[in-house]
Amino acid sequence: MSDFKVSIVNGQVNVLCGDYLPETDIIDLLEFNELKLEDLYQDHAAIQARWEQIAINLKNQYDRFDEEFAKKWWAHNKRFAKLSLLGQGEKNPTVDSIRDTTILFTSRDITDNEREKYIFWAHKASKSKSPDKDIEESIQDFSKQMSKYLLMDPVWYYEVLISTLKTMEANYLTLQNICKRLESRSFHMKELKDLTMAKHGNTGPLTYKQKIDQEFHTQAITAKSKL
Repeated sequence: MSDFKVSIVNGQVNVLCGDYLPETDIIDLLEFNELKLEDLYQDHAAIQARWEQIAINLKNQYDRFDEEFAKKWWAHNKRFAKLSLLGQGEKNPTVDSIRDTTILFTSRDITDNEREKYIFWAHKASKSKSPDKDIEESIQDFSKQMSKYLLMDPVWYYEVLISTLKTMEANYLTLQNICKRLESRSFHMKELKDLTMAKHGNTGPLTYKQKIDQEFHTQAITAKSKL
């Protein structure tokens, strides 16, 4: 029994596919020769389907992380980056300047003193925009809110977010590439099988090479008989 199963209950498709794969030599996985063609045909479709499903799972994980975390990370930090720019006196911060400030504030390379300046400016702008001057958020509470992702464990610096996204993207793209090669192998296996021997009398199927050798042998006998 495998851990790759599909069921449909009340119109709901359920896919069970364990994402564990032992270390696999991709060259061994993709290469084939006509002597092993029959054995390869027995499990090629199952192997290809499993790799394709794992690629789908990795792509879905990437999409969920991007939608449910990365986009919220950017929205949160851009909002405070804009406040920081307003606090520095910029009346109409541009999209690029907001993005740059977001990267600078959330970078692991910035010092605590530099980061505190961004918080001070953002808090200053927040106070000026507050409709109720009697209720002002302390800079300590404001700092915790602004630094939300930098207070998490692990800390979500800009570099960590980008590295995570790139790694997840590379993982599913690598699997997709292997799946394309498996699809190509499937096509060439079928092509080779179509070229394979036809039956001659009671003999079993012949490989393409055996068929060529047999035809050459037959032609040689025919030519010799005419001498």
